Amino acid sequence: MPKARQTFRRDVVMRAIKAVRDAGLSVSAVRISPRGEIEVETAKAQAQDSTSDLDHWIATSENHARASEGH
Repeated sequence: MPKARQTFRRDVVMRAIKAVRDAGLSVSAVRISPRGEIEVETAKAQAQDSTSDLDHWIATSENHARASEGH
């Protein structure tokens, strides 16, 4: 039985993976359809810290203010 013609190239898949990684995402899977369509699945985002940058800044500022009052 003759070998089926490849409808995608390895370098194209590697460029797609690199583009996803360059965007700051993690690749969890790559699927290639029989028609040669490439689908890159990204890992689910990790839960963010519930403390926002503003909350952190306020807490830090309050700590500095209390420390300076004691001097």
